[in-house]
Amino acid sequence: MALDIRRRTDNPAPAPVKKADPQPAKPEGGTTTDRPPAAPADPAAPERAQPTLRTSLDARTRFEREGGATQRSFELQQQLDRNNGVGDVRALGGAKRPSQARPFRVDGAAAGAGTVAAGGGGGKAPMTGEEAIAVLDRDFDTFDTAAKGGSTDGKVSEDDLQAVADNEGDRFTEEQQQAAQVLIDSPTYRNFVDVGAGRGNVDGTISREDVDGAVDTIATGTYQDELLDTAAGKGGRDGKVGNDDVVAALSDPAVPQETKDAINLLLQSSEGSEDLSGALGELTESEIADASALTRTPEYAALSGEDRQLVADAFRDSGGDAAVTAELQSTIQGADFQSGTAEERTAALSRIALLNSTEFDALPTSDQDLIRDTLTNADATDLAVAGDLRSLIQNPNFDGLSAEAKTSILSQAKNYPDSRAIENLDRMVDKDWFRGQGIEDQQRSAKLVAHLSTHDSGDRDILDNTLDRLLSPDSDYKLKWEPIDASPGNVTLGNASGDTLRLNEDLVAADNNPVVAGGLEASVIENTAAHEISHLVNGDKTDQTFEYLNEEYRAWYVGYEAENGHPPSNQEAMDRWEYFLNPNGGYADYAHGTESWLPFGIGDKDGALDKPEEAQKIYDLLSELSGLTVDETNYLNVMADPTTWATNPNDPAPDTVFPATDDLDN
Repeated sequence: MALDIRRRTDNPAPAPVKKADPQPAKPEGGTTTDRPPAAPADPAAPERAQPTLRTSLDARTRFEREGGATQRSFELQQQLDRNNGVGDVRALGGAKRPSQARPFRVDGAAAGAGTVAAGGGGGKAPMTGEEAIAVLDRDFDTFDTAAKGGSTDGKVSEDDLQAVADNEGDRFTEEQQQAAQVLIDSPTYRNFVDVGAGRGNVDGTISREDVDGAVDTIATGTYQDELLDTAAGKGGRDGKVGNDDVVAALSDPAVPQETKDAINLLLQSSEGSEDLSGALGELTESEIADASALTRTPEYAALSGEDRQLVADAFRDSGGDAAVTAELQSTIQGADFQSGTAEERTAALSRIALLNSTEFDALPTSDQDLIRDTLTNADATDLAVAGDLRSLIQNPNFDGLSAEAKTSILSQAKNYPDSRAIENLDRMVDKDWFRGQGIEDQQRSAKLVAHLSTHDSGDRDILDNTLDRLLSPDSDYKLKWEPIDASPGNVTLGNASGDTLRLNEDLVAADNNPVVAGGLEASVIENTAAHEISHLVNGDKTDQTFEYLNEEYRAWYVGYEAENGHPPSNQEAMDRWEYFLNPNGGYADYAHGTESWLPFGIGDKDGALDKPEEAQKIYDLLSELSGLTVDETNYLNVMADPTTWATNPNDPAPDTVFPATDDLDN
């Protein structure tokens, strides 16, 4: 079936926590032996070394004992199960508002031994989990013997913690009691220090080495992943934060509210609980504070679920970058965003999520520039562009392409900055026929798909249906580019058979430029593709009959409409039939038959014009186009002289000449 066409989002950083006295370096993997033994509480006793903490969380949450935590944990677990691991700390019902940021210091002279002073206010401030671990670090020997009152065994058990919290024997300072109570009430911090050395499972005992390891981990400033790793009290450090750990942390009164807010934000991302440990491990204290501030704005609370996910994706993919969080917050609080439609809001957040995605970051700068240019050149009313670009570069099949193929696709997105083109390019990379092509054919295919997607001067129904035949997930049609020979004086633009559309590779340039208008390249893409798909859809078979020639006419008619957006005129249709019936044309074998090399006419085949019944059908069609009575004596003259016609040569050619069963729009 050869078509032959003749031309015509800011919280201040917390003040660093300073040690009262520098401590000697500990042997790696071991414990120090030069710590002074803890003395019993005695006003006359010399001042003891004060607890130290190498860093503290910014903006501490208030510590208070929470009743009903078990029930709330159960409810949150149900929510996590329903939402594939995505939970909301607010579902606990016991979430507390974050307290004001405050640096803490240990200062025996100013605050009195055994107290934790809070800057900016009078009285004692609630103790955090980090501060409790600092007290345990300093007074380890006191805790070690608390439940026994005798010799040390180098381990602090839960019984020891309870003895200190209860002040058994009236032997412990208020500070020590408070630290013990914090660790009793907070399984998250207790389990964190239980496996602080990084070895073994949670077993209810804390060694000197565990405390040293916990203090060193806190000193890094990014330890939320380790903190949550064993929050549920199961196993040891494995680098995985599971649903049980999330439930435990969100119901733990000592886990700062800001940390809970950051966890909840990460859980709302597309990745949910997947590699939550890695995501938490990237966050600094200030980034956690920024996340909390963002999620506690009324504008964030008013976002749709889809838009919250976009915010979470941008935050997570950027690693909590402060500039990104600030941009997210300023965007959702901006007047344009607040007054925009739901679609406009989603478009604004999709743009931020796209430009901060890990997939965008992995592209070379030149490809990133192609995406930025696409966003810049897109029509302001096309609100799906950013989201579709993000979907494209996040497609695993896009990621699996060569660098050259990725550039080709993004170049066509830039050439045709339209969500229809981008969506269809995204569908294209999922097709085996495209991924199996070489780079030159991939360039041609990307050009065809992007151009057809936006060729609005053509018939959109036919063009969209043609694209669906090639791109739909359940379609078996394939596109191949091949050099196609033709008889002298003819140019074959394409052909089709089985489930394969073949287009002439010599007529479409293998480059990343847009389609050249007005030439053979445009005709192949705008017309031939739809023409040949029409053959495949209708199951046409070549033969020396009127039926086959009319199928060629119908495919040409469909291709013409696809290219031009309207039916051909009577004159154009008659020109096409003149070509079909030309004894030197591309369809001569079907109209006039073929001669065999055998003698006496053996093997010869008559053409449609040689068969009276088939010929009469051809004449009847020509009569309908011209309004004249056409037969074998005058058909050539009628085709050649439209001035004699009873019909208007410029009127649309009727499509009633095609069988009712024919598909006319692919």
